[in-house]
Amino acid sequence: METKEDPIVRIVRLMLGEVAAKIFEHLYKNTSEIRDDEIAEALDFKLNSVRRNLYLLSEHGLVTYRRVRSKETGWYMYYWKINRESVQSIINARKHMVLKKLKERLAYEENNAFYICPLDGSRYTFDEALENEFKCSRCGAGLVYYDNADIVNYLKERIRKLEKSLKQKSS
Repeated sequence: METKEDPIVRIVRLMLGEVAAKIFEHLYKNTSEIRDDEIAEALDFKLNSVRRNLYLLSEHGLVTYRRVRSKETGWYMYYWKINRESVQSIINARKHMVLKKLKERLAYEENNAFYICPLDGSRYTFDEALENEFKCSRCGAGLVYYDNADIVNYLKERIRKLEKSLKQKSS
């Protein structure tokens, strides 16, 4: 049986990639600070990859670290943890940005008529199709009307779900 992924981890995966998401998830499940070498060992990742992704997570404000000089070696050790105070606000800001882009795309889809090349799948707005005399600029085939209702419905559904998610977080 597949377990449902935490939405915050999913957003980190979309923002920063698979490795960063796994590191974030590992930190997220732990309440204490963890050294980068411990994370690398636990996840079986190369230490350099872990460090690179931790700094990436840090740049986005998702994790914080504490630096301590080792008395034995004189080297610095870094202890990492989730920045729990800012994670939700960062995630909400990202959701608002995505929502804005989805609404812009929806407006574009609703305010244009589209034509498509039946041979190579190139899509053109009405103005572009008219400019090309309703022929594909790549292969010269005649363009056919493209009903984008499925795209419009998909965008509306995504917007509805995202707005619902944001309302639940603010309640």
